[in-house]
Amino acid sequence: MKILNGQGCIDKRNELTEENTLCVISFSSSRKRASIVVRNPEMAGTDQEVRVYCKGAPDMVLDYTTNVVCEDGSVQSLDASTYVPAELLGKGESEAQDTYRGLFERTVKKFANQAYRTLLITYKDMSMADYEALKASSNDFEKEGDRQVLEKDLTAVGIFGLQDPLRPSIKESILKCKTAGITVIMCTGDNIDTAIAISKNAGIVTEEQCAASEYSCMTGKDFRETVGTI
Repeated sequence: MKILNGQGCIDKRNELTEENTLCVISFSSSRKRASIVVRNPEMAGTDQEVRVYCKGAPDMVLDYTTNVVCEDGSVQSLDASTYVPAELLGKGESEAQDTYRGLFERTVKKFANQAYRTLLITYKDMSMADYEALKASSNDFEKEGDRQVLEKDLTAVGIFGLQDPLRPSIKESILKCKTAGITVIMCTGDNIDTAIAISKNAGIVTEEQCAASEYSCMTGKDFRETVGTI
């Protein structure tokens, strides 16, 4: 955004013509990520001719990410150590070191506690020859599952925080339900910290309820492990 500005980003997106779009991997609720593979004609014959763009929930995409683009433009291992910026220091920390992976996890936590959803943006470059070889060894990317081999060894660019403000009537509606004896429960695929923050803002749960019981807010995984399967 700083380099291209808003219109520049739109123009760049419009350059991704159909003829240079090599592959698309759709978003799904189970994958929590989506990818597009494009060819850059200006880089023909180099190891940057083909680029994979992958975006999605950080907890899903980080598992397939190995490197990160740093502020100075250098690319570092996601597991390399670095100093933690002041805005990401935890309670009681005056200074700290962490991995770049840890910085991303701290950032997700910070955004989630403010009721922001998070989106991790990553990419990977390769030559056309490498792309064709990968395609040939992966069933010619016939099925979507075959294409997921492209979403490996990614390089992280950054995290976006997105927020959908609550409608003004939501809190009042939930209060009316509670007054009528109706228990309101929110089910969502969001990060658990984001879900808790939104639930507090909407009046679904209180700080006291969250502190009183580990069952007041649960991930699907924790719920299934607690109740078992039939």
